[in-house]
Amino acid sequence: MVKLSNDDTGIKLRLRLIDELMRDNQNIDAISEIDNILSSFTSNKFKYQLLHYKALAYFRKAERMCCVENFNSKSCILPVNEESFKKNIDIKKANVIWGKLIKEKPWDYQVKWMFNLTNHLLGKNVDRKIEKAFGVNINKSHPIAMDNIANELGIDLGGLAGGVIVEDFDNNGLLDVFRTSWYFDHNCRLYLQIKPNEFVDSTSQFGLAGELGGLNCVQADYNNDGFIDILILRGGWLGNIGKISNSLLKNINGKSFVNVNVENNIITEAPTHSAVWADFDNNGFLDLFISNESQENNYDNEFYLNYAGRLKKVKLDNIGLSFHTFTKGISVTDIDNDGDVDIFISSFGSDNQLYENKINEKGILHFENISNSAGVNKGKYSFSCMFFDYNNDGFDDLFVGGFGDSSVNEAVRAYSGLTPRTGSSIMYKNLGGGKFKDITKDTGLSGIVNVMGLNHGDINSDGYEDIYIGTGSPSFSNLIPNRLFLNSNGKSFEEMTIESQTGSLQKGHGITFADFDNDNDLEMFVALGGWYTGDSFKDFLFKAKKDFSGTKIKLQGSKSNRFGVGAKVELITKSNFKLYKQLFNSSSFGNNPFTLFFGVNNSDVEKINVFWPSGIVTRLNFENIEGNFTVYEN
Repeated sequence: MVKLSNDDTGIKLRLRLIDELMRDNQNIDAISEIDNILSSFTSNKFKYQLLHYKALAYFRKAERMCCVENFNSKSCILPVNEESFKKNIDIKKANVIWGKLIKEKPWDYQVKWMFNLTNHLLGKNVDRKIEKAFGVNINKSHPIAMDNIANELGIDLGGLAGGVIVEDFDNNGLLDVFRTSWYFDHNCRLYLQIKPNEFVDSTSQFGLAGELGGLNCVQADYNNDGFIDILILRGGWLGNIGKISNSLLKNINGKSFVNVNVENNIITEAPTHSAVWADFDNNGFLDLFISNESQENNYDNEFYLNYAGRLKKVKLDNIGLSFHTFTKGISVTDIDNDGDVDIFISSFGSDNQLYENKINEKGILHFENISNSAGVNKGKYSFSCMFFDYNNDGFDDLFVGGFGDSSVNEAVRAYSGLTPRTGSSIMYKNLGGGKFKDITKDTGLSGIVNVMGLNHGDINSDGYEDIYIGTGSPSFSNLIPNRLFLNSNGKSFEEMTIESQTGSLQKGHGITFADFDNDNDLEMFVALGGWYTGDSFKDFLFKAKKDFSGTKIKLQGSKSNRFGVGAKVELITKSNFKLYKQLFNSSSFGNNPFTLFFGVNNSDVEKINVFWPSGIVTRLNFENIEGNFTVYEN
């Protein structure tokens, strides 16, 4: 190893080396390097930072041992009450160091968080201002309490930051799991559910060996053959070294996948993790929009129209989508119920954008930027985003996840009752007519930061969509819990992270709400893992301890696309309770199955109305629905 000097430049280089050692999980070497510097360096100039790094290295060493090497279904879920942490000498060492540092700089929120986190792990008291984050007083018998069953089913796949798709890829009536991990040599993985609750690794069998990397992935049936295809997205956050091709994987009769990039001209190399499928021109086939991360107008977006299962790239100037921005999320819906699909762009570092579809009677496609008039251009430094109808009024609302400066500081400010300075999430209510209103405070969703993964689903089957958020950033000290917010009758949201026992401390990315076991309620699959190679983790599948009951509806289009993507479904109960869902890729960093789930019991359903992208309306009356139900376009 090259010997570095102890002048300022040398110390800064050695600090960088220490940081890289921790990123690669070489924590013992990092501690040794810190001790060498401290023993030979008399100045106090870098002492505070060196001691913080030393505490962090001790913490990381303990975290890997307690949460990874000795993994169990409750590992690192708040509140943590594990003897392995309470007895761990490295946690105690980290706690002592951070205890001294917080006295020196009580305004250092990063150190404050880590000191209180280690206090919690050791069974000590935490600061009363932020104790709610740690779940000091938990009701373990709460109706929303859940268990992590991923390990039982053999699908605690794990990896680094990545995406997840839960779909029935082989059409055997059981949901399967597809998972990506962003790193260059990490192969994607496919686990098929061959029997109820029995999953097998089918990655090689389905021809997926060699499909590496991928920060995100989205599903579609782009050729209307009835089998779900996959798009893997690569290069996000990597700038110019992220010039990596994406992969369009065609599902061959539920038996294998084949890369069809060349025949569809998907050959652009640009950093991205944001894409969406929708039938923008209403011709019965799903089109593709990919928005790349462009910091200096250096990477164009990509738009592909679908002609009977063959994608053709469109000039962006011709359709009004030639903008450049550092895109971190895309979500689509029909915002004004005019039958055309509109696009929302979440941007990191600039205003967010909403593009209204202005397709004319001749089928000529064009989009118009209505961000300002719609009132949704706020929220710089945002990340994941999603449209969903939170109040069942028939208009899809919009949640934009805030990321901010990616430090834990803003999260601690929020937990302390202060307003975060950057990166707050925003909840917009759709007022109709292309207008939205910021209702973040009114709905109890203020102060949500560090959002990465995001999705929605009715986890307690009360008829209203709930929200689960994957949190974090690359920083090892940004260990704040992933968060669950239950919808209270379409009026507000109540955080139930602690009560539900879903507050994993590990970095959350791809999230899916799905009925894995076909018992007519939802589970939550959460892809966990950070950015650096030393920050991998296992995935979780949360299942409610209480039995809930809902109704699943599958669509099969004829004139519209095969899975009915873009259709709007109205479900009316016998008590005249109306629920609405539009079927699209459910979130910019999470994929629910294309089977719609409504949180009302089958026996309560009276009517179902389906408004297809083609303009056809199917109206059905029922006395009773049992199991899965398919609505056909007619």
